Amino acid sequence: MSERSETEQEAMAATYAALVDHGYPGVTIQSIADEFPKSKSLLYYHYEDKDAILQEFLSYLVEQFHRSFEIDPEDDDPRATLDGLLDELLPRRLSPEERAFRVALLELLARAAHDDRYADPLTDLQAAIHDRIAAVIEAGIEAECFRPVDVDDTATLLVALTSGGMLWGVTTDPDIAGHVRTVLDGYLAAELYR
Repeated sequence: MSERSETEQEAMAATYAALVDHGYPGVTIQSIADEFPKSKSLLYYHYEDKDAILQEFLSYLVEQFHRSFEIDPEDDDPRATLDGLLDELLPRRLSPEERAFRVALLELLARAAHDDRYADPLTDLQAAIHDRIAAVIEAGIEAECFRPVDVDDTATLLVALTSGGMLWGVTTDPDIAGHVRTVLDGYLAAELYR
């Protein structure tokens, strides 16, 4: 993964802020420029239009996910690692800012159903999440603190549950994510953790 320039990082931070403030439908080059500490023309120098910035932002999210959830081979507590990862994916409570961002991300997901330029980085993000969960499960099995399970199937289930719980939580019932997470904790205690 190449390092992004300061300008690119600032553009991604501005895009995040604009998504939180305006949601996908309200994001414009101007709303991003309003959050960007440099000139609007510099945004146009790097990105052709709103879609180009948003597609780059999705790729940036994938990079950030990889950086945030590096698996440490020296980590001797796979359970704590998995719990931390699940807390990020399906928090028991969302702050208003976190909820606004996840709503905007959901709007981007809806766009991905009809536009491969959005679908490809979101597919990469889902694959990265799956692979990180699978790596933690493998480490837990090797450390004998997790029961032997089908790693791929279990990771797929956890991705589906966290994604579905978050979707439900940001669309209709903000309290459901905490409930789904509690049910998920019970499942993990019964089926995975020793």
